[in-house]
Amino acid sequence: MARAPKRRLLLVCSFACALILFPFQAAAQSPSTTPSASPDQSNQKKPDRDPIENADEFKSKLTLGIYFITGAQAYDLNLRHQFGPVTAWIAGYKDTNGNQLIRVGGQYDYHKAWFHFVPTGEIETTKGASLSLYSELGHDTVAIVGYSRTNLKTFFDLFWDPGDAMQLGVAHKISSYDRIQAYTIFDVRLHTAQENTHVLYRHKLNRNNGITFDGVFKSGRIDSGKFIHTAGIGAYYDRPKWFWKLYFDPHVNFTDHTMVRTGIGFKF
Repeated sequence: MARAPKRRLLLVCSFACALILFPFQAAAQSPSTTPSASPDQSNQKKPDRDPIENADEFKSKLTLGIYFITGAQAYDLNLRHQFGPVTAWIAGYKDTNGNQLIRVGGQYDYHKAWFHFVPTGEIETTKGASLSLYSELGHDTVAIVGYSRTNLKTFFDLFWDPGDAMQLGVAHKISSYDRIQAYTIFDVRLHTAQENTHVLYRHKLNRNNGITFDGVFKSGRIDSGKFIHTAGIGAYYDRPKWFWKLYFDPHVNFTDHTMVRTGIGFKF
């Protein structure tokens, strides 16, 4: 008869232990409200961006430009490479009038939070030298502030804007690729009243194609002293590994010449 109470006590203790342990076991075995990734799923990468959105991430670029004015044409070959935040380039220029030069340059790209700062310098075999400071302040919408200076020697660059100038403008990032911006570059040294106002729109057409339109409105005194008002237009067609550009530029570099520029480049 003494064994029966002991047996009942053992059953009660076992049942109590089962009640205590069951919630922990059920919690361990019940499915989570957030499904866990299977081995196959955990190895899967996030969907890649469209190829055209990666077009700016190549480290090297080789560009051939051909420029046409009445009675002459020029050729420019430019090779640039990115070393982390530093980009360096070397380029050669030659025209049918016998002018030729080699230029080397570099820039440093600093970007932290809302502040983007890019100092750039270039020297040429004509003893020309230039320095520019460019900055963007903001996130998706940014203020553009820049300053450039030369040593007033004969030089040739690819920007086609006044060389001793201030730059002020605004830009808005529409998406990871699309962007619209407007800025004015105006002379602050030579009292020429020269200024170029650019309005650019960059747009992704589809996964593999992008395009940028650049309208420029210019005014100021040209070399002859005449005051001009005129406008030009350019287009930049972008592919994941190459690009093509075409510009119509009246009174190029504030001369009497109208220039048509075209070029093709490769990214690698």
